[in-house]
Amino acid sequence: MRAYTLGEIAKFIEAEIIGDADVKINSIATATVAQNGQLTYIVAPKYKKNLIHSRASAVILNRNLLNSCPTNALIVDDVYLAFAKLSHYFKPPTPQLTGIHPNAKINHAKLGQGCLIGKNVVLGKHCVIGANCVIEDGVKIGNNAYLYANVTILQNCVIGNNVVISPGAVIGAQGFGNAKDRHSRWHTIAHLGNVVIGDDVSIGANTTIDRGTLEDTQIHNGVRLDNLVHVAHNVVIGQDCAIAANTGIAGSTTLGKRCMIGGMVGIVGHLNICNDSVVNAKSTVDKDIKTPGIYTGIMPLMQHKQWQNIGIWLVKLDKIVKHLNIKLKNLKGY
Repeated sequence: MRAYTLGEIAKFIEAEIIGDADVKINSIATATVAQNGQLTYIVAPKYKKNLIHSRASAVILNRNLLNSCPTNALIVDDVYLAFAKLSHYFKPPTPQLTGIHPNAKINHAKLGQGCLIGKNVVLGKHCVIGANCVIEDGVKIGNNAYLYANVTILQNCVIGNNVVISPGAVIGAQGFGNAKDRHSRWHTIAHLGNVVIGDDVSIGANTTIDRGTLEDTQIHNGVRLDNLVHVAHNVVIGQDCAIAANTGIAGSTTLGKRCMIGGMVGIVGHLNICNDSVVNAKSTVDKDIKTPGIYTGIMPLMQHKQWQNIGIWLVKLDKIVKHLNIKLKNLKGY
C-alpha cells in the first residue's frame, strides 16, 4: 500500500491544510491508537480529549476543534464524509483468485473441489476445507479448523484453533458504513480493519461477520454463533457467548463474557452488554446492560421480572377497561 503526502490527501477530500503538506501518511487509524505516519479523524467535540492526546501525524477535523489539535490538520466541513472518501485510497486491492496460490502454506490440509486460496495464506495442521471455499490473501487459520462447503473468508482475517464454520458463512465482508453528502447521496466507507476469531468457536450456516472500519471485529474464545446471525463492524463478542439464529448486532457494540442472546434479537450499535447477560428471543436491546440478569422486551428493554409483571397487566387490560367503563356509567347515573 503506497503512502500519500498530506498535500495529496487534501486534494482527495478538498481540505484546507494547516501544517506540513509534505508529511507522508501510510494508513488511517483511530485517534486513540494512531501513531507517526498515520492519519485520524475527529467527528465531534465529545472526542476532544482523544484529539488532544493523539499521536497521529495529521487529523481531519472541523475548524472549531483546530485549537485543540496537536499536529497537522485537514480542515473540512463534513469530517465523516471526508473520511468515507479517503478510506478508499487505503483499501487493499480485491484479490483475483484462480486456484491455490503457490506460496500459500496449506500444511497438508484436506481441500474439497473448487477451493480458491490466495497468497500468503497459512493453514494450521489437520485443517479440512470444504468444496468451493474461498480463502483470500493473507488469511491465517489455526489447527484443526473445519470449514464446510462455500465458506468465504476475506483477506487478512485471522481464525483460531478448533474453529468450525458451517456452509455459506462469510467472514470479513465490508461493514455497512455510509456517509451522506449535501445532495443526499451515499458514499460507502471502505472498511480497513479485519475479523479476528479466537479458539474453539462455532459459526453457523450463512452467518456473516463484517470486518472492522479501522480496528478489528473480534469473536473471542468459545463463542457459539447460530445460523443466520449478523455481526456488524467493530463488534466485540466476549468469551463463551452463545447467540441464536436471526440475531443482528449493530456496529461497535461489545458483549461481555458468557452472554446468551435468543433468536431474532436486535441489538443496536455502540452499546456495552455486561458479562452473564441473557436476552430472550425477539427482544430489542436499545441501551447498555450494566447488571447481569435475564432481559426481555421490545422497547424499552428492562429486567425480565419487571417485564413479567407488566405482561400480567397487559393481558388484563381489556377486563380493566370494561370494569372502568362500568364504574364510569354508574357514576354518570348518579
